[in-house]
Amino acid sequence: MKNRDHLKRIMAMAGVILIFAIWIATFVVGVTEGPKKLLTALFVLSVIVPVLLYAIILVARIVSGKPATDEIDAAIRSGRMNVPPQAGSPEGEGTDEKGHEP
Repeated sequence: MKNRDHLKRIMAMAGVILIFAIWIATFVVGVTEGPKKLLTALFVLSVIVPVLLYAIILVARIVSGKPATDEIDAAIRSGRMNVPPQAGSPEGEGTDEKGHEP
């Protein structure tokens, strides 16, 4: 289990480094007035790479059978994430939109 978490962290860091490298390259090519086709390609990559990374994460969750909300639900239940009750929910009856009693 720790190996999987370690691999996830490495892959996430690699993705962040890749995105920042594309942004830096775009800035450098733009400032130095480099080839317009290269600048266009870097702009396109700065959109496509994050979208593809998100799609890979989404497909991995679907293939593993783990719903995307499990981690969020667990964080809410453990108290690491404070979320006021929704209006209309059993917990939220008799409260306003901020969760306060009228």
